[in-house]
Amino acid sequence: MFHRSSNPLPSSFHKAIFNWMLLSLALVGSLAQAQITTYEGVDRTQQLIAGAQKEGVLRFYTSMAEKDTSRLVAAFEKQYGVKVQVWRSGKDKVLQRTITEAKAGRNEVDFVLNPSPEMEALHKEHLLQRVVSPVQKDLIAAALPTHREWTGMRVYIYAQSFNTQSVSRDELPKTFNDLLDPKWRGRLGIEVKQQEWFYTLVQAMGEEKGMKFFKDLIATQAVSLRTGNSALNGMVISGDVPLAMNVYSYLPEQAKSEGAPIDYITLSPCIAYTDGIGITKKAPHLYAATLFYDFLLTKGQMIVSDNKAITTNVRDEAALAKFNPVFMDAAKVLESDEKWIKIFKDTLQNKASK
Repeated sequence: MFHRSSNPLPSSFHKAIFNWMLLSLALVGSLAQAQITTYEGVDRTQQLIAGAQKEGVLRFYTSMAEKDTSRLVAAFEKQYGVKVQVWRSGKDKVLQRTITEAKAGRNEVDFVLNPSPEMEALHKEHLLQRVVSPVQKDLIAAALPTHREWTGMRVYIYAQSFNTQSVSRDELPKTFNDLLDPKWRGRLGIEVKQQEWFYTLVQAMGEEKGMKFFKDLIATQAVSLRTGNSALNGMVISGDVPLAMNVYSYLPEQAKSEGAPIDYITLSPCIAYTDGIGITKKAPHLYAATLFYDFLLTKGQMIVSDNKAITTNVRDEAALAKFNPVFMDAAKVLESDEKWIKIFKDTLQNKASK
C-alpha cells in the first residue's frame, strides 16, 4: 500500500508546473493562429465562421470589375454577416498599394484578388501566406502553383470579338496570319496594356515567327490601339472597331446575352490566365480572409459562372477544352515583364526594340 508523503512538494515546484502550463496554452493558441489557413479538420468551416464573425470585418483589395465584385461581396456578407470593405482599382495599383503598405508596416489588407502575374509578384515579395483547403481538390492544375500562396479563381480566355453587323461569318479569320490580309486594314483593334498576352502568344507561336507576325500586322494594317478591355469591347459593339484581337471572352458573352451585335472566336494558340486570390502574410482578420477564400472557390465560383465567366473548378473543364488554351506562366511572365513591356510598346509603335 502506498501512503501520501507527509512532506508536500515545495511551492517553487508548483509554480514551475503552473508556468509550464501557461506557456503550453500560449503555444497552443499561437499554433492554432498559425494553422488557420491550413487547417483541414472536419470542423474547419465552423471554426472559420465563428472566428470571422468575431472579427466582423474583411478588408479586400481587387481589380475585378465593380459589378462582379459587388455580386460576390453581397453574397458573402448575406451568408456570413461579415462586413467586407472593398478597395478596387487597376491591377498595377492594387499590386503597388499592397506592397507599399506592407513595407510601411501598415498591415491593413486581408485579402487580394488580382491577375496571376501580379499575385506571383506578391509571392516574390513574401507578402502572402500559404493556404491549404479541402476546396482545392476541385480545381484544375493551372489554378494551383506549388507554393500555394495564391490560387486561380476564374479563367480569362483572350478572344477575338467582332461586330456581327460589320463582319460576316464567311470572312472571319481562321488563323492569326489571316489577319494580315489587306481586307482587315483599318478594321482591327488591340488592347495596349496586355503585354502578358503578347509575350505568351509570341512564345506559343515561336518567338521569331510570332514577332514577325506582329511587326507585319502593325506595319500594314493600321491597327487601332486602345486601353482597357471593356472599352475596346464597347468599341466593337458600336462598330468603331469591327474586330478586337485580345478581349476577355466573357465580355462579348455578356454583351451578346443582352442583345448587342457582338460575338467572338478564339484563334489558335488561344491564350488564357487566371485571376488569383490570396491572403496577406499579416492579415488582421485571418479567419474572415480564410472563410472568404473558401467561399470564392465554392459558391463564389457559381456566381462567376452565372455571369458568363469560366472558373478554375473542374466542372468547367469541358468548357475550357473547347478553347484548348495555353495558360500563361505567371512566374516566367514576371521574370521578363519589363523586357516584354518595352518590346510590346515598341512593336505597337512600329519601332525596333533594343
